[in-house]
Amino acid sequence: MVKIIFIILLIILGATFCTMNRQEIFLRYFFGWSTGSFPLYLLILTSLVAGIVVGFSVGWGERWKLRAKARELGKQIKTLKDDIETLTPKEDGPEPSEKVPDSGTPPLA
Repeated sequence: MVKIIFIILLIILGATFCTMNRQEIFLRYFFGWSTGSFPLYLLILTSLVAGIVVGFSVGWGERWKLRAKARELGKQIKTLKDDIETLTPKEDGPEPSEKVPDSGTPPLA
């Protein structure tokens, strides 16, 4: 329910942003290149989407490296556990403990 309300709020904010920034602009580049006329909100939203894509791509690459490192460390853990199992002797059960003779006095509380 909270997710739906959040999405509706984002849609409302996006719509009001687009209606408030409808000024026509054009961009000039080097060597006399320029764009045709288009609304300001298109430039801003395009920049926002491009930033999200670039940020996601960089984050995805970092996550990929971390997952590879985690797989490598998991394999190391498994081989070390196997080594421990082969090097430690197997115990059949707990060793019997020696009984302490009862002195007949109750324990102190």
